Amino acid sequence: MTELKNFMYELHRYADQTHTLKDAYEKLSEEEKHKIMEAAPASVRSPEEFFHPVFSWLESVHSKFEVENEE
Repeated sequence: MTELKNFMYELHRYADQTHTLKDAYEKLSEEEKHKIMEAAPASVRSPEEFFHPVFSWLESVHSKFEVENEE
């Protein structure tokens, strides 16, 4: 269980970082956003796009393990 708690902690930190990165990205001008995304590898989506799946994952994991802990 210690490894699971560690993973959940790190996932929470990762979600927080995606939120911070998304906020910083949103403050860029459209030209800056374009340049940033041109520099990114083709497989990397914009911070606005990967922010939501990470938070959905975190919420799903949290809900699943909260239910299991109550049983």
